[in-house]
Amino acid sequence: MTRRPVFALTALAAASLALAGCSSSPGTSNAGSQTIVVTDTATGAAAKPSPSAAASCSLPDNQDLIVRDDDPQASIIASEIGEVDLGNCVTELSEFQQTAGQGAGECTTIAWAKDNPGYDANSVPAPPLKDVIESAGPGC
Repeated sequence: MTRRPVFALTALAAASLALAGCSSSPGTSNAGSQTIVVTDTATGAAAKPSPSAAASCSLPDNQDLIVRDDDPQASIIASEIGEVDLGNCVTELSEFQQTAGQGAGECTTIAWAKDNPGYDANSVPAPPLKDVIESAGPGC
C-alpha cells in the first residue's frame, strides 16, 4: 500500500511559503491549489511525518484515500493518502472540510482507494473519482 502524506496549507500560507525545489509531481503546477504534496525533487519521495509523531498516534491507518482537486486556475490533480494524518493524529476525513480547496470554482473530492481500483493518482488531469465520500469547495 503506497502512502503519500498530504500537507494541507491555506491559500495564504501556500502563497507566503517559498517552496523552491518542491512540487506535487514533475512538470505540473499547483498554482492556486490549496492542497500541496511536498516532495523531494531529487528523489520524488513524499515528505514523511516525524517518527515520533507517527509512533505516538494509535489511530488505525489501514486504508488509503484518494483526494482529487479540480481547480479551474490549475491542473486537476489527485493524491493517494493514508486515512490518518499521523502528524496531527486525526483522520483525514475529519480534516477534509478544513483542507479542501476554497478557490473560486474549486472542488475537492475524496474517496476510498479500494472503491477506485486502478486509479492513477499521478495522471494529469486526474480522472473523476467513483463512490465519492465527500466533496467541498465553491465549485462543487
